[in-house]
Amino acid sequence: MATTIDTAGHRFYTDTVGQGKTGPLRIRSIKWVGDQASGKDIAATDDFLLSDIKANRIIGKRAISDGDDLNDGIYNPGVPSDGFVVTTMDGGVCYITFDME
Repeated sequence: MATTIDTAGHRFYTDTVGQGKTGPLRIRSIKWVGDQASGKDIAATDDFLLSDIKANRIIGKRAISDGDDLNDGIYNPGVPSDGFVVTTMDGGVCYITFDME
């Protein structure tokens, strides 16, 4: 179980549900991918959901097949939000880049 937030470089990583960052901020990119090094693979029917701190959905995906990941962004100037939380993540890991406002 690991979560890292590099606010100087505006990078977020987690393999754990319930982790996030409070804002205000702008989300620049979102990735939900498998990580062979940590054994966190994405399997068919795995779900991913990223929400804001008020539980509004930002983006979600259900894997159709093994390794069916999500790679969304670069958003310019970024999606404004008061923060984000990894609400659901059945497998894989999440990477988010963001700018603080």
